[in-house]
Amino acid sequence: MQNAPGPLQAKLDPATHYEFLLGEELGFGLKLTEKNVPPGSMTWVIPDFSASSGGHINILRMMRLLKDRGFPDQHVVVMEPHRWSTNEEAQIALNEAFGDHGITVSLGVRSIEPSSYLVATGWQTAYWVAKYRDAKHKIYFVQDFEPAFFAAGSEYSLAENTYRLGLTGITAGPWLADKLHKDYGMQTHPFSFACDTDFYNQRPRRASQTKHIFFYARPVTTRRCFELGLMAIKKVCDEMPEAAAIMAGWDVSNYVIPFHHLNAGTVPLSELPDLYSQCDVALVLSATNLSLLPLEIASCGCPIVMNESANTDWLLSKKESAYCDMDVDSIANTLIKVLKDDRLASRLSKNAKKRAHLLSWEAEADGVAAFLKSLNRKSRGKTSRNKVSSASNG
Repeated sequence: MQNAPGPLQAKLDPATHYEFLLGEELGFGLKLTEKNVPPGSMTWVIPDFSASSGGHINILRMMRLLKDRGFPDQHVVVMEPHRWSTNEEAQIALNEAFGDHGITVSLGVRSIEPSSYLVATGWQTAYWVAKYRDAKHKIYFVQDFEPAFFAAGSEYSLAENTYRLGLTGITAGPWLADKLHKDYGMQTHPFSFACDTDFYNQRPRRASQTKHIFFYARPVTTRRCFELGLMAIKKVCDEMPEAAAIMAGWDVSNYVIPFHHLNAGTVPLSELPDLYSQCDVALVLSATNLSLLPLEIASCGCPIVMNESANTDWLLSKKESAYCDMDVDSIANTLIKVLKDDRLASRLSKNAKKRAHLLSWEAEADGVAAFLKSLNRKSRGKTSRNKVSSASNG
C-alpha cells in the first residue's frame, strides 16, 4: 500500500523576489521647483521596522534632528514586505517605537511621491530610489558595507552593485565614506558616532570578587564574530578562575558555553547602563563597520577591547581602547592584560569616557544638514550656468 502524498510544498520563486528588489521606473520626470516640491522635503525608503533595530533607530534619529535643521518635511516609505495593514497602523507603530516627531508614513514603494531628497537605506531599497524620476537629489544612507553580510554570490553582487547606481552617500563613519568613494566612485559624506551621555552614564558598582567580561554575543550576526570571542573568553577564564562573562545581544541558551557566564540575552535598553557599569572590560568585535556599542559602553566607565582594523579604529584611539588582532590568542591576551592591569584599565576608561562626552548627535546632524544644503546650492548653480550657456548659444 502506497503512502498518501504529503501536502504540496510551495515552490521557491527567486526570480520574482529579486526582480522586485531591482525596482522599476516610477514618477513622471517632472521639472521640480519650489512650487511643486516643498524645499527640504525628504522621503526615506526603509525596510520594515521594529523598535529594537539599531539601524532604524539611527535612521529615525537623523530624520528627527534634520527636521529642525532646514528639512521640516520628513516622510517614511516602508518597503515591502511589511506587516502593516494600513498607513494609520504603521504610523501608530512608528510613533510608539521611536516617538511622535511629526514624521509621516506610507506603505509600499509605489507610494513614493516627489521630494527634494529621496533617501535609500538598506541595499534592498537602493534600486527603487535610483530609478525614481521625481526627486531632486538621490541619497544613500549607508550604515555598513552590506555585501559583507553575505557569502560571495548573488546577494553579495546585488548589494555591491547598489554602490554603482550614482547615489550620493551619507555614511556612518569615514571608513565607509573612503571605501565607497575609492572602490565605487561614490560622492560621500561621513558622520561620526555619538551617544546620549545623559542616559549612558556610569552607575554605582556593586561589590564583587568576580572579574566580569561583557561580550556583545550575537551568533546570528556573523560579522560580530561570536565564535572567536567565545574561544578567547574560554582561554581567559581558564587562566583567570575569578573571571566570568556577561553575554548580551542574543539568547545563547542553545549553545554550549564552557565557562562561567550569565546569558543576559536581549537586554532592555533601560538596563544597559547599569549592566555596562558592572563590567571590568567589554569585548566588541566587528568584521565590518563599527557598532554604536563602544561609545555607549565607554560612557558607562567600562574599558573596551576591540579588533584593530580600518573599519573599527576610526572612532577611538589606542589611548581610548585596547586593540587586538582578530585571532583567539590576541583577543584573549588583550583581555587578560586589561583585567590584570588596573592602571591601564582606568586610563582607557577615563580617556574613552571623555571622548564619548565630546561627541554629540546634534553636531553630527549639523554636518549632514550642511552637506545636504550644499548639494542644493550646487544644483542651483549648475542650472544657472546652463541657462547662461543656452542664452549665449541662442
